[in-house]
Amino acid sequence: MQYTIRISFDQNCDTPMGVYQVRLASENPSADSFGVKDITNSSVIVPFGTTVSENPDGTYSYVFTVENGHLYNVSWEVTGNAGESPSYKTYQVGPFYSVNNDNIRATTSHTGKFTQGGLATLLLKITNFNGMPVDAEDIYIEVYNEGSGDLVTLDNNIPEHVDTGFYVIDWNIPTDQEKGEYRVVWNYVADDIQKTEVQNMVISEKNTTTATLMYTGRELEFRLALEHHLNCAQSIPVYFEQARPSRDNKIFKFSFGNWNQSSGVQIYRNDNIVNCGIEVDYFKGKVIFDEELLPQEKVNADYNFRWFSDEELQRFLNNAVQLVNIYPPASNYNLGSVPNQFIPVILYSAAKDALRHIMMCLQFQQPQQVFGGEEGAQRAFSNMEALKKNYEGEVDKLLENKKYGRYPRIAMNVVPEYTLPGGRSRWFRMLFK
Repeated sequence: MQYTIRISFDQNCDTPMGVYQVRLASENPSADSFGVKDITNSSVIVPFGTTVSENPDGTYSYVFTVENGHLYNVSWEVTGNAGESPSYKTYQVGPFYSVNNDNIRATTSHTGKFTQGGLATLLLKITNFNGMPVDAEDIYIEVYNEGSGDLVTLDNNIPEHVDTGFYVIDWNIPTDQEKGEYRVVWNYVADDIQKTEVQNMVISEKNTTTATLMYTGRELEFRLALEHHLNCAQSIPVYFEQARPSRDNKIFKFSFGNWNQSSGVQIYRNDNIVNCGIEVDYFKGKVIFDEELLPQEKVNADYNFRWFSDEELQRFLNNAVQLVNIYPPASNYNLGSVPNQFIPVILYSAAKDALRHIMMCLQFQQPQQVFGGEEGAQRAFSNMEALKKNYEGEVDKLLENKKYGRYPRIAMNVVPEYTLPGGRSRWFRMLFK
């Protein structure tokens, strides 16, 4: 498939203007020499120093062949006037899909920190165009060092299947892992089509914090249970919202991220439903068009989003555990070790913090629009305040019982009974409390 890259210049924002020289060239050729580079397989597509002619006035364009599912680095070298030092503009384009593959899209994300000795969780969501999750038939990841191009040896390169179309993998980064840029390549087959997704990261100095596994065991179970208490806040519909365009008119962002894929999404271009040529980023709430749109065009979307991210829910739960710990008698539990008897107080306390979070957001203009404006947001605030007080009352009652410990517990109540001089107590009673 052919793809055209362009760079334009103008004077006073309306008069096209040519420059002395435009080339496709990277800024540091001694470290990485390219004009256009396929970062999916680290091959140079357009050589360093390729000259680009002006056509039409003030516009410089170049056409090259792109591969299905690949990402590319493009680097422009611009010299305004003879003898001046050049300036550089480097950016990514892609991934690109042929007509037969337009139905399957995927987005990547991550949690945690990419640090030496740390743990980071990589995520991939696969859907068809209508937003319905699609499982991969075969899936694995590869990690490459951008500097050397070497393949990194992983303990496990097969992601965990968390839910339909949702895959995660934990990378325990060695303490001696080389610092620098890395590239994660997701390889998978969906609907009998081989696909590739690429995400970039930077590994920095040794981590000084303790990372946790967010998508396994009790951590996941607690978050799913908390979402039952916040069900409506985790499934909020938005209809026909107009997007904010990027400078290149290819990326269009919406007010809220964390879109629910299972609810689907509908994208409109100039009031017409779009069925191909776009990628939907469900994590960040944005739409990426394969080709740039005209400045006068507009993009709208119907979508359904979660008010709270997984990281926010995790914070509420961790705070709730610490509340249990500081209440007498003091304890030292975490989400993995807290006894089952404290599950209700943790969930109610986390739900209380979540409501407080929404109530704070409702003081600002953009979140108020979800409830129909300032007046509707004020009514929602009052209702949430009553519900929050209900949770607070339940939490206080449950925490008061912590000092009594587990039930039943055995206690001994001795009742002496005296006889004539020289006598002694004859019996005692054992009670169960």
